[in-house]
Amino acid sequence: MPEQRTQREIIHDGLHTTEALNVLGTKIPAASLLAITERAVHILNKSVDPIAGPPEQPSDGLLYGLIQSGKTSIIQVAAAMAADNGFQCILILTSDIDLLYDQTLERMQQALQGLRVLGKNDWKDPRRFERQLRNPPFVIVCSKNGSKLGSLLEAFRAAGARGVSALIIDDEADQASLNTYTAQGGDEVSRINGFIGELRDFFKVNTYLQVTATPQALFLQNPEHRYRPSFTVLSEAGAGYVGGYDFFGDPDKKLLRTVPIEEVEELKTTHQPEPTAIIPVGLRTALLTFLVSATARKIESPSKSYAFLCHVSVNTRDHNHIVTLIERFKEDIHRILQTDNTRQYEQLIAELKLAYEDLTKTQVGLPPFEQIIQKIKFFLGGANVKLINATSSDEIKLTSTYNIFVGGNKLGRGVTIENLLVSYYGRNPKKPNADTVLQHARMYGYRQNDLGVTRLFLPEKLAEHFTLIHDMENALRELVQKYPEGKFEILYISSPLQATRRNVLDPNSLVAYVAGESINPRYPLRTPEVTEHTNWIDDRLKHIGDRENGKEITVDEIMELLKRCPPDPEEIGELWNLRTIGTAMEMIKKLIGNKAYLVVRRGREAEARRGERKGILSGGEEVLAPKDAPTLFLYRQEPTRRGDVAVWWPQLRFPEGNRNYVLSFSINNKSEEAEEI
Repeated sequence: MPEQRTQREIIHDGLHTTEALNVLGTKIPAASLLAITERAVHILNKSVDPIAGPPEQPSDGLLYGLIQSGKTSIIQVAAAMAADNGFQCILILTSDIDLLYDQTLERMQQALQGLRVLGKNDWKDPRRFERQLRNPPFVIVCSKNGSKLGSLLEAFRAAGARGVSALIIDDEADQASLNTYTAQGGDEVSRINGFIGELRDFFKVNTYLQVTATPQALFLQNPEHRYRPSFTVLSEAGAGYVGGYDFFGDPDKKLLRTVPIEEVEELKTTHQPEPTAIIPVGLRTALLTFLVSATARKIESPSKSYAFLCHVSVNTRDHNHIVTLIERFKEDIHRILQTDNTRQYEQLIAELKLAYEDLTKTQVGLPPFEQIIQKIKFFLGGANVKLINATSSDEIKLTSTYNIFVGGNKLGRGVTIENLLVSYYGRNPKKPNADTVLQHARMYGYRQNDLGVTRLFLPEKLAEHFTLIHDMENALRELVQKYPEGKFEILYISSPLQATRRNVLDPNSLVAYVAGESINPRYPLRTPEVTEHTNWIDDRLKHIGDRENGKEITVDEIMELLKRCPPDPEEIGELWNLRTIGTAMEMIKKLIGNKAYLVVRRGREAEARRGERKGILSGGEEVLAPKDAPTLFLYRQEPTRRGDVAVWWPQLRFPEGNRNYVLSFSINNKSEEAEEI
């Protein structure tokens, strides 16, 4: 980065920033506000200097947060701070879903009350829009819709606004912003990606900040790609945040309740000529648990309302069917509760008692069960069952004590559901994308006070997927923390998941290390300067005989040996790059520890070049070391031709066992070399 981006002093207590913090301070603790301010300062430090003129190189980066962890608050403060530090235009690109767009616009208007915040209809009149731009700074919130982006670009052009300095904040940047034609090759770009690219090119002075909690697709872009972030600001959750560990990292899984996957399939009407009219047992239990949970909280906090989420399908027919089932369930329960001393009543009370007892395992001090039953009788008649999908106009607002939301994608990425206590999740694609599944984790958020009465109902298979994704996310965040400038390649992907949708990735630049596979350089460098390395390894390994099985060493020792085995630069491939291998080995250490094996053989005379996955082992040598840790096979090659020197030719085998994984990375296919760390 040019020095101007890191050396200038950032104004962090300007009028707009102070007002934004005052607004947020009504809901957010002081310690969290301090962390938000620090992240905003970091973003502005990495941004272009809006007063210094066009930068020497493009400025682009990533704000990488956790699901439901308050990224919007950082956006609000960063926008205010940008205005205080000379940016004339803060352009926020957000979802094309009206529900989410309105949520973003409202939040920006609340926090940026000293700035004009223009919505997606405010540039229809070119003259009026031009007048608005005459008095910067200003904020524009535009949906990622081709027509809206195109009309905004034309309005900027008509207003002659190219000299305006802009901070472009692309919320959920991994979703609609990337080129969906990338996998096809060629120069064609998808419509939204094309307009965002034109906006980035239009402003002479701009910083493009991507924002997401799932950056897999961004980090798997070609290292030289303009949508691969060049710096990352890692945001951490504040006090009271409930995330992946609480649901999937905890060995006891205290908040999870499993349901049969066959039950979830019963709820999907698409392939059923006569869908069931009976609510499945697991969904019934989840709803009864919610009634007890929400009522217990209502007794303690009479002014609050609570939410239940059902997310099992993207099909609107399925949603309508589930809404019908839940509405009938509500009516039946309400009717039964009004008729004491019947068999149905006694059975229902027994079910509610089981739900109550289950909640006592994680929540002490619940109100008396009898009091909860009386309150359920009173509040249930006003319960709302809301359909939230593309065909409905319902809002995600808590309008009664019990609010039950049913839907698909509209309930996924970006939406915040206040006071969500119980979720029933069943999305089960054949090839799940890690980033998409993680975006469905609406149960995450600032829910510590309600954690004891929180439950997630889902099939065991899907719980395993979330657990794998939790591990993957932790590994990625550790990697980003170590390399905030974006100079890393490896993404840990645990099978059967894939990192992201394939259409936004260049298949010619994607490479992977797979559990259990072996890689090797195509040919070792055999020039006189390598003799020093050969002698060093000879001395280091002199105590290991040629007939020994694998000797236990460490991953760190493997990397030390590999540095003494340079490949022939004329035979450079895609897989054998020490920096990439080093990152992969760091990931392996996090997964299974520092343990490794070394197999040594001498007196070899191989001359033929080898493919990087073809191997250099002789028959049967694979069994010389266990497969539970990485193994380095080192073969001493004797001189066979004039000018040759003795060298060590390595082959590295990745471990396998209980973990079935892929370590995926993207290379610059122009140079055929992985980017340096």
